[in-house]
Amino acid sequence: MVIDFRSRPPYKSFATNTALFPRKVDEDFESPELVPALNMNSGEMESARKCDMELYFQEMEKAGIDLAVIHGRQTPTEGYVPNDEIAELVAKYPNKLLGFAGIDLSDIPAAVREIERTAKEFGFKGVSIEPGYFGLYTDDECLTPIYDKCQELGLIVSLTDSIFVGPDMSYAHPVHIQRIANRYPDVIFTVDHGCWPFVQEALGMALICPNVYLFPDFYCYIPNMPFADEYMKAANYFLKYRMLFATGYPIRSMIQSMEQFRALPFREDVLEQLLSENAKRILKL
Repeated sequence: MVIDFRSRPPYKSFATNTALFPRKVDEDFESPELVPALNMNSGEMESARKCDMELYFQEMEKAGIDLAVIHGRQTPTEGYVPNDEIAELVAKYPNKLLGFAGIDLSDIPAAVREIERTAKEFGFKGVSIEPGYFGLYTDDECLTPIYDKCQELGLIVSLTDSIFVGPDMSYAHPVHIQRIANRYPDVIFTVDHGCWPFVQEALGMALICPNVYLFPDFYCYIPNMPFADEYMKAANYFLKYRMLFATGYPIRSMIQSMEQFRALPFREDVLEQLLSENAKRILKL
């Protein structure tokens, strides 16, 4: 079983109410110098360009992905997806999709209630929170009730941390994750984007925080991405059991992501853990 640990399909509000769709590729821009870095050389994106769910599943099958974890999103700038829509989609395709609730951090008491509701009503196994988009560091004291509830319910906490998430790049620094990981040693924290560009710092943090899992997605597999080789070195050493494969779709296509990820110099025993076993273990599949 190959598991994509983070995907956002072109379904309802994902397609109409987030900054993710429709996804542009090189030829959609007037000239090459206008193409943003993460759009460059992206291929096989018809499902994301057309916002077509049938093409999404065709692409998923062609990529060889068996299960995708759908991460919700509820932010003031990047879009809002009701968790009921994620639950609806997962119910339609229970053998292909698994849901994590997106959590709006603008109202913490309401956020805590939503975490409990989605866990108990929908069986979601985790939550996706993006504090930087709210101008919050991951270890802000106001988030304590969020982490307390996730600890109580045994939920995975997925954090989005990179240069894009927050008013400035300080919000991507992994010291903030280290602090909450130390405070909640029984909670599994998974870190999307791998705190790029603070790669060395993120790997140092992960080395001493056994409850932290990294999935740097396209910051790892895009050819010539700066610092990506450090993620690979760590995976071939101490992160063998704590790194996850994720496409980050629709930033890159599932097909392209899989091809480029498999081309990286991971040992074969490590690749099996990253593509499948690590995610299966923490998702309790």
